[in-house]
Amino acid sequence: MLFALSLVLPIFGVIALGYAASRSGLMSDEAIDGLDTYVFTFAMPCLLFRNLATTPFPDVLPWGLWASYYGAMLISWGVGSVVALGALRRPSTDSVMIGFGAAQGNTVMLGIPIIVTGFGEKAGFPVFLILAFHGIILFTVVTFLLELTKPRAEHEQIHFLSILKEALKGTAKNPVIIGLALGVAYGQTGLPMPGIANDTLHLIGRSAIPCALFVLGGMLTRYAIKRSIGAATLTSVLKLVFMPVLVFLASHYLFDMPPLWAVAATVLAGMPAGVYSSIMAKRYNAAPGAASSAVVLSTALSLVTITLMLSYFLPEG
Repeated sequence: MLFALSLVLPIFGVIALGYAASRSGLMSDEAIDGLDTYVFTFAMPCLLFRNLATTPFPDVLPWGLWASYYGAMLISWGVGSVVALGALRRPSTDSVMIGFGAAQGNTVMLGIPIIVTGFGEKAGFPVFLILAFHGIILFTVVTFLLELTKPRAEHEQIHFLSILKEALKGTAKNPVIIGLALGVAYGQTGLPMPGIANDTLHLIGRSAIPCALFVLGGMLTRYAIKRSIGAATLTSVLKLVFMPVLVFLASHYLFDMPPLWAVAATVLAGMPAGVYSSIMAKRYNAAPGAASSAVVLSTALSLVTITLMLSYFLPEG
C-alpha cells in the first residue's frame, strides 16, 4: 500500500497544484486553456507518435485486448443508462449521458501518467492500442445517441448519415487520434527514427504527463458537486469499480492476455469520468449537473480506488 501511495500521491499532487493555481487566480482560465491546447495539440501527440513509431506492432491484431476493454465499456454504458432510465426516472437523453460518464474515462490526462509511471513504458503500448479506437467509438456513438434521443419538432427528421459523418469528422480532426494513427503508420514502415527527430519528440513528449496533470487540476475548478448526487454516485461506482472488474475478468480469464496487457487495460478502465462527458452534457443539455458532479466525485474517489488497484498489481518495493 505504501509503495502504491508513493506512486499515486505525486501524481495527485501535481493535480492539486493545478487546482490551487487556478482557484487562487495565479493561473487564469485562459492560461489553463492555453496549456491544455499545448498538451493535446503538441505534447501528447508527440508522446503517442514516438512510442508507437518505435515499438514493434504485434503480428496478430490484439482482438482480445480490444474486446475486453470495449466490451466492458459498452456494458458499463448500457447498465448506467438502463439504471438511470428505470431506477432514477431520467429522460432518455439524460440516461444516455449518465451511461456515457460510466464508460468514458480520463484516459489521456490521468490514465497514461498513472500506467506509465507505475508499470513503465512497456505498459504504455497496450494503452496506446486501446486509445487508437477509443475516441472514434465513444464519440461517434454518444453523438449518434444524443442526436437520436434529443427533443425535436414533430415533423423534424433524423438524418443518420449526417450525424455519423459529423461525429467521424470531429474524431478525425483530433490531434491525439492523428498522433496515434501516424505513429502506427510510421512503425509499419520499419524505418528507424532519426536521432534528432527522436530526441525532439522525446523532449516534447516528456512534458505531456506533468502538463496534462496540471491542466486536469486547473479544469476541476470549473466543476462542482452541486446536484444529481445519486446519478453521480452511480456513474462513479460503475466507472471506478464495475468497468475495471469486467476488463480484468475478460482480459485475464476469457482471453488470457499477457499479464502486463491485462493489468494496463484494467487500470485504464478504472480511471475516473473524463471532463469531456461534462462538455457533451452541457452542449446537449443532457444531465449537465450529473455529469459535472460525476467528474468531481469520481476523480476524488479515484485516489482511493487507483491506490488499491496499484497495491494489488504492483509488488512492494
